[in-house]
Amino acid sequence: MVTDFWIVDTLSKELLCGNPSTVFFVENFPDDGILQNISMEINTAETVFVRKESSNSFSCRCFSPRCRGMYFGNSLFAAAKVINSRNQSLVEFSLIVDQKVILIRILDDGAVRARIQSTNVKKAVVPTFLHSALMGGLIVSVAQCDSDLIVEIRSPKKLLNLSPDIDKFKRINYYNSFIITTDTHYETDLDYDFCAKVFAPKLGLFYDILTPIASAKLAAYWSGRMGKNDFIGFQPSLGRNCYVILNYGEEFTFVTGQCVISTEGKMSIF
Repeated sequence: MVTDFWIVDTLSKELLCGNPSTVFFVENFPDDGILQNISMEINTAETVFVRKESSNSFSCRCFSPRCRGMYFGNSLFAAAKVINSRNQSLVEFSLIVDQKVILIRILDDGAVRARIQSTNVKKAVVPTFLHSALMGGLIVSVAQCDSDLIVEIRSPKKLLNLSPDIDKFKRINYYNSFIITTDTHYETDLDYDFCAKVFAPKLGLFYDILTPIASAKLAAYWSGRMGKNDFIGFQPSLGRNCYVILNYGEEFTFVTGQCVISTEGKMSIF
């Protein structure tokens, strides 16, 4: 069976400058082992398989190259972009993943806005190997949010050029991902509140990205640090221009970002 797929650059207006995720539409979900192998074959940070349930409701199964789960959320933004491109009159709908309902709205400028359940942030102890993994980045604060570790470092310039020791991250294997962030009001004139990079070697992601799920957690973190609820976050990676708009609330966080479809193709998968 030949199936259409799309690769979407998320959290960016520009082609080849966002964080790519892959979208497949299926009539029925095959075995997870097949879907996992497809995700490994495609090898974007996240791949999503979408099944239409009703006119405004879609079930999703998300995979990283190594395991199933909605760890990043980029694929949900990618799916929303493709759904709207196929039916431009559909601007409000729900994505159902792992029994969670994510409400989506396509804004007038084409941006995707997702309502994501807010999570709690708590202080954490600095793990062994973290200092050496960051290659000299000065740690300001460390916090845990679900199975992710949020690490605030001192310097935006350091974060821009950060190339961490991934092998050291692998040794801290009780976190799914490491969210490295810094306050951009320090030593820069950037028009953003914070910048961030996400590394997740445990999930098969060895390069840095900016993700909607991590951004929602960062909104909770920076709300406590900055005493406000509205933020613009930025991914300071060479060759990329990714940003996200956040509105934090105790129950839900609204995450907004642009997406652009870069690739359409066909794949024989069944």
